[in-house]
Amino acid sequence: MKEKLRLVKNLLEKRRSRKKEGLFVVEGQHLVEEAAANIKFVLYAENLPLIKELESKNTQCFKVSKKEFSEISEVETPQWILAVVKMREYTLADLKTDGTIVFCHEVQDPGNLGTIIRTADAAGASGVILSKGTVDLYNSKTIRATMGSLFHLPIIEVDDVLETLAQLKKKGIKTVATSLSATKNYFEVDYKGGVAIMLGNEGAGLPAEIVKLCDEAVKIPILGKAESLNVAVSASIMLYEAIRQRASF
Repeated sequence: MKEKLRLVKNLLEKRRSRKKEGLFVVEGQHLVEEAAANIKFVLYAENLPLIKELESKNTQCFKVSKKEFSEISEVETPQWILAVVKMREYTLADLKTDGTIVFCHEVQDPGNLGTIIRTADAAGASGVILSKGTVDLYNSKTIRATMGSLFHLPIIEVDDVLETLAQLKKKGIKTVATSLSATKNYFEVDYKGGVAIMLGNEGAGLPAEIVKLCDEAVKIPILGKAESLNVAVSASIMLYEAIRQRASF
């Protein structure tokens, strides 16, 4: 059991360990339920109904003391259950070419990234792309902010943004960059076909070279004195504009 507790601790604390093992940790009943099909094993400290359900599906479940659980838990009020989960690998081939894609470039805040993924899921996006330099998808704060949505749609991590943009264009997917210096408003662009919405770093936005390579550059009008919008809010506005134009509900 000590070996399993040590593994969980390493996976929670070290991105390198997560990458090496191809595993990550989710905590809480809802996230464990969402992860069910990809679970390697479960640790729990209370006899919850979910445990019986998981064991009926041949999921390995191990009981630990509340003291042991508290030592590895990352939440203030534990629900006394966590799971070690296998990472799923996706590529651009897993994305629908006629859907809406969210492309995050060096988004740094785990709460922002998790909220973007959750919103993309709610808006029926076909997937999310993460550039190198974006906060770790498997950071526990990111995972909690997704509320389980990371299990609902393809999320692809890429090293070369420019090459990825070129591949999207080859697939006939329009690329739309968000930029404070754009002259066109976000609602003046057609989102009805395959489209990738590019979102930049919270402080710096998108690099000029990336904006130039995109098919469109758009801004979200700011009428008050705020300098900019939160990146997750910007994602929400644009995703729901795509829904409005497609009128698929």
